[in-house]
Amino acid sequence: MQLRQLSLVIRLAGEQREEASQRLGTGKQQWQAATQQLEQLQSYQAQYIGQAQQASQQGIPVQALAEGRRFIAELEGLIATQQQSVNQQSANLQALTEQWIEATRYLNAVNRLKDKRVAEQQWSLERREQQLVDDLYSVQQKMQAARKS
Repeated sequence: MQLRQLSLVIRLAGEQREEASQRLGTGKQQWQAATQQLEQLQSYQAQYIGQAQQASQQGIPVQALAEGRRFIAELEGLIATQQQSVNQQSANLQALTEQWIEATRYLNAVNRLKDKRVAEQQWSLERREQQLVDDLYSVQQKMQAARKS
């Protein structure tokens, strides 16, 4: 593969990595939002349970106690649903991280290949230059030998 082609591949690989990076950032924001919402629900549940316990110690009607328990059960359902969302976002974040890592590896590999090709071309150029110098020296030596004879 020629350097010009490798440069194009490197540019495309860089764009792929940038896109993967953007998707990873979005995925991280979604995971953080889901996690924050879960924490808020858990905090609200803890506060409500604390208030309900205080109220029950002071004596509350049976109907209010039943409604409180129903509400706590609803909160537990919401928390379970939100935990599933956090788990899904976490799995998505892991997949996006792996995609970013793979895009970075590919870009690095193509960059190393380009560096290798540049070094090979430089070595080949130096070898040709050395061959020209050697040929010139040989011709000069033959011309000097011919003059002497």
